[in-house]
Amino acid sequence: MSDTQLTQDGLRYLKKAPGSIITTPRAESMMSCFKCGKFVLRTSMASRRFLGKNHLVCAPKCA
Repeated sequence: MSDTQLTQDGLRYLKKAPGSIITTPRAESMMSCFKCGKFVLRTSMASRRFLGKNHLVCAPKCA
C-alpha cells in the first residue's frame, strides 16, 4: 500500500511516500531530450547544435 495521497484536483500531494520516482543508480543521471522531451540516461544522449547552442538529444533517434 502506498503512502502517497493527492488533493482532489490531482495537482498537489497531501502526503507523499519518501524517495524518488526515478529508479536509476546515482552514478547514472537522467535528462530530458531537447527535441522529444523523453527522459533517458545522459550517457546515451548525443550533443546536437540547435538555435546556435549545443543541446543533448536522444541518440540516434532524435539526431
